Amino acid sequence: MKKMITAAAVALTLSACSTIHFDRDDTAVTSPEVSQWHHNFVLALYEASDPVDLNYACRGEDKQWSTVRTEQSFVNGLAGSFTYALWSPKTVAVTCE
Repeated sequence: MKKMITAAAVALTLSACSTIHFDRDDTAVTSPEVSQWHHNFVLALYEASDPVDLNYACRGEDKQWSTVRTEQSFVNGLAGSFTYALWSPKTVAVTCE
């Protein structure tokens, strides 16, 4: 039992969430965040989702993206853990000006 608890603690410690954040400039954010899942397969070597279209996400020619955040959240990691790294989902969030 002690080995199982130790193994679970080590696995939990080694698993991590990650976030990458991009800012276009120092413009004030006035619109809500639009987020979607991005799907990768086979150790994230193959992208199944299309790249995020920032113009479509901001829905307008006069609007530009302000921030882009891509992260592997706890929920993404939990969902991907059932496939043993065959599927690696991430959340991509876009905020427009």
